[in-house]
Amino acid sequence: MSSKFWAELSSDYEKLFEEEIGYDVIVYTGEEQNVKEFYAHMGILCKRSQYFCAALSNEWAEKKDGKFILRKPNISPHLFNIVLRYV
Repeated sequence: MSSKFWAELSSDYEKLFEEEIGYDVIVYTGEEQNVKEFYAHMGILCKRSQYFCAALSNEWAEKKDGKFILRKPNISPHLFNIVLRYV
């Protein structure tokens, strides 16, 4: 496959993160006044990370209105943004 295809595919995944369309996971990071919500897709997180696959199991994550809710107060929103883009 051409490098153009892979570049476009990568760009499409980036758009999923930026546009917040069709997400089924909400992650809250930070503490007190520095809390931020991140929207993500369970399928992508689970395929790219064993940690997120375990975290999104029924035992770790709460489920509300059809969405998985994760709370990660021990990581800064800035750092989690980098992690999420890498995954």
